[in-house]
Amino acid sequence: MARITDHWLTDLFRRHHRDLLRYATRLVGDRDQGEEVVQNTYLRLARRGAAAAAIRYPKTYAFTAARTAAIDLTARRHAEWLHRVDFDAVAELQGGEDAAQALYRRQRILRMAVLLNELPVACQTAFLMNKVEGRSHREIAARLGVSVSMVEKHVMRALMHCRDLMREEE
Repeated sequence: MARITDHWLTDLFRRHHRDLLRYATRLVGDRDQGEEVVQNTYLRLARRGAAAAAIRYPKTYAFTAARTAAIDLTARRHAEWLHRVDFDAVAELQGGEDAAQALYRRQRILRMAVLLNELPVACQTAFLMNKVEGRSHREIAARLGVSVSMVEKHVMRALMHCRDLMREEE
């Protein structure tokens, strides 16, 4: 049975490693961290053992596992950062917000950042300009050189993408 799994992983690696690495790098924003995500993805797949042979769509499964590994890596990096943070200072910066609430909010933002990286750049940009910078659709359209309607579509696509995937994770 282990031979089936080994063959399955070898075949997956040979056919999709380059695309999987490109995808993971885009999710985490760094080639070295992308390599780590892909390595963790293969480890997760290898742990499935003989059950891996029953996976109907191995490429789709691998890309989903890579997204999960990217989110886990981002959360782990965030946790490492938190060990160096003064929670009283964070609470002050958050306007007196409870440290646990601030942590939960930051974790959701980090997950959303990873998910946004799956979208085209124009879609990410329109969403961030609208939701983070507070710019109007008209301002974004002028800045990006697209129609207001296209900006609305980009923002809606990003919202729906993140909402749906975050619901799946929870």
